[in-house]
Amino acid sequence: LTKFTYFIFNKKFNILKDLVYIFIKVILLNYGILREIIFNKTL
Repeated sequence: LTKFTYFIFNKKFNILKDLVYIFIKVILLNYGILREIIFNKTL
């Protein structure tokens, strides 16, 4: 039972980790694009 619970928890944790990773990547990507647009406008 404990092994099964651990397995489910581990799976959920991995999904959460992936979501956080994707979320951070998207934010960084958007931040980079936004910065480029602002930088190009100042030039």
